[in-house]
Amino acid sequence: MYENNNYNISSEIITKINKWLQKFPDGKKKPAIIYSLHLIQKENKYIKPEHVEAIAEYLSLNKMDVHEVASFYSMFETEKIGKHTISVCTNVSCMLNGSDEILNHLEKKLKIKVGESTDMFFLKDERECLAACGGAPMMQVDHKYYENLNKEKIDKIIEDIEND
Repeated sequence: MYENNNYNISSEIITKINKWLQKFPDGKKKPAIIYSLHLIQKENKYIKPEHVEAIAEYLSLNKMDVHEVASFYSMFETEKIGKHTISVCTNVSCMLNGSDEILNHLEKKLKIKVGESTDMFFLKDERECLAACGGAPMMQVDHKYYENLNKEKIDKIIEDIEND
């Protein structure tokens, strides 16, 4: 393992980063930032400052280079979040089919607002489009699509996740 400030990057991640770096000319390591952050997030659920530091040090980059990427892209979480991530589509098709009611129901049921988290759920965001207009209204939980939603379906989805 690679050690940095008492925080470890697993040897599995280091191996994957090294393989990824082979795709680029020697010394060009910035293209590995996004890939490295994905690996760290997959393993740890979110990216801590120690992860940013460790990746920067391992790739011999400025910490700011890694921090800018981690904090810019919405696909990266830089704060602790619930075990399951929920996004609700609120684009035109979903909106016309009741996505506002779906979102309100989720907020009441989970007792959190968009952008907030419990230990179990992170109501991440309202998405402009999740490309499932035929199944509107819809939401995504951990990148799995749930379509043609109503309050009863949402209650069942949440209950199934909680009991899993």
